[in-house]
Amino acid sequence: MKNTVDYTVGNKHYNALLQPTEWRYSAAALGLLKFLKFCNCDYELLNNCSEKPEEAIYGFDGIFYDESCITEENYLLFAEDYFKSDMTHIIILNTLKKDEFTDEDVKKVNDLIKSKTVLKKVMGNVKFDGTNKEAVVSLIEENRLEIIKSIFRYGKNLYSDYCNSNLLLTESNNHCRLAGYSVDEGRKTRFLGFCFSKDSFAGNDIKEFDFIPFAFSNSDMYETYFINNNYSITTLEMTDKILSQALRSDPYEKKDSRTKLLAVLRNAKKFINYNVEIIVKSRDTDYYSSLYVRADRLKALKDLPEKSLEFSYKIAEDYWFNLEREVYEHCLNNVQLDDLIDKMLKIYFDKNVNKTNVRFKINALAEINASWKGNVTMTELENAKNCGYYVSKKLAEMKSGNKIKAFRQKLSSAIIAHDYDRVLEVLLKLSNYADMELPFFIKFLEDPEKNKDLAYAFISNLSDPTDSNQTKTTNKGE
Repeated sequence: MKNTVDYTVGNKHYNALLQPTEWRYSAAALGLLKFLKFCNCDYELLNNCSEKPEEAIYGFDGIFYDESCITEENYLLFAEDYFKSDMTHIIILNTLKKDEFTDEDVKKVNDLIKSKTVLKKVMGNVKFDGTNKEAVVSLIEENRLEIIKSIFRYGKNLYSDYCNSNLLLTESNNHCRLAGYSVDEGRKTRFLGFCFSKDSFAGNDIKEFDFIPFAFSNSDMYETYFINNNYSITTLEMTDKILSQALRSDPYEKKDSRTKLLAVLRNAKKFINYNVEIIVKSRDTDYYSSLYVRADRLKALKDLPEKSLEFSYKIAEDYWFNLEREVYEHCLNNVQLDDLIDKMLKIYFDKNVNKTNVRFKINALAEINASWKGNVTMTELENAKNCGYYVSKKLAEMKSGNKIKAFRQKLSSAIIAHDYDRVLEVLLKLSNYADMELPFFIKFLEDPEKNKDLAYAFISNLSDPTDSNQTKTTNKGE
């Protein structure tokens, strides 16, 4: 919430107070704090003040500041510095710092100018030829603010990803400027309000919402995050720094954005240990979404066994199944892994996958699943795995490799379909055919649904050790 105040601390006077009462104001406060530090503007945190103004909302920290600091020039120079890697004119200026230019340099500069409408407009008929560096630099410097504003306003990972680009640097509007909150006033708006009255529609917007893009982590990622850790402005700032640094670290370089986030949450020892809300903004959507991380689920995520879960499989042209991400999300949402194990059982029969790797993943999933459920001990699970191995070895010695594949196919199909009678029937046939006892059978028989991880472990290790396809690798992410 933002309030107008008349507040003095020492010899510093402030006329505005912004408090993180909900995520939009929290993100605005974090972005504003970064701006004030960049501009060397005075500010004060509410929690550091012994006397609080009557306008302050109890229970929330806040930032006192002077609104006159928020000028268009200051804001645009801050945006240029914060998103400097996205500022095309900065790349051009850095390229032009040399005294001599190759043909490649000339082409690069001209291509960069062509890439932005505002730069083509500013340059007019001027084309860089390697000898007119001063003219190009001069035009950029003279029109610097216009260039920054255009690039920032329309950048797909910049302002337009977070807000209505038409509302940049406006004062408060009748509706919120954020993506998913903004309203097209050119259309019929009477449907927005109660009883079809547009006058009853309540929207809130402040100019400080323009600082929200600066609160989200790592703008180079396709999906960005803001952790609404609003216990104080200090914790907002600290959490943002930790998250941004962790997402840039080498272990997560090749992971997609969401998997990076979940891996960071799992491995960050001093990150968060309480319930927290994470606001998510993807370039694929024109709205914000929330990921609620509960303390007990975060602990479960951190306690996941140290097993490699990296595995990707192409389901459709534009969709890859990412096992690691799915396990992490199941953990956070307190969902068991049965559906993932079923999917991996199906994937096993793809002739192009590394079957040994798939079996390893299924074993890992079964162990995690069993530990979450608490129905099966690790010893019982290990015995079921060994049983699958020894049955396979016996059938291989009998020159019955095809039987191994057939039994595995039948067991996989039955358990995926939750047809436990069929599973039991096939297990009995397999026991008779191999002339071997299946030690896990009795416990599985007691309650197949409850103890199905035993069957998962057995089926996963039912494989022909002489099959060359066991080590074939063509799937992504191995």
